[in-house]
Amino acid sequence: MSETMEKFILVVAEISILIVACMFALGGIQSQDAAVNITHKSAVNEERRLFTSLEITEQVTYTGAEVLQSIRQMKTLDANIRVVNKYFYSSDDIESIDVSGVDLSRTYVVSYIRDSQGKVQTIVFT
Repeated sequence: MSETMEKFILVVAEISILIVACMFALGGIQSQDAAVNITHKSAVNEERRLFTSLEITEQVTYTGAEVLQSIRQMKTLDANIRVVNKYFYSSDDIESIDVSGVDLSRTYVVSYIRDSQGKVQTIVFT
């Protein structure tokens, strides 16, 4: 084989290797771009879910029976309860609490008083 033919084959081989390397690099760049896009979309969706889950758009109401059930579960809830102007403390004995002020036929609107860490301190039924 002549010397020029050998040089030609080497040049063709080098160009082929360069093209294959460029194709692998392009594939890697496309994969990284897709991963960044997926991560960005995931973060945006997570933020949207987080923000919408923190906002309550409608008033939450409880029946008198549900308020009574909440009073019964004060120790589990680890929160004080206020019904209109009557306070029930989680440290009180549940069996001796006078719940006659809770109107079972009424509907109560609930709100929460939280501490600086976000833990519910008092559940307020008005």
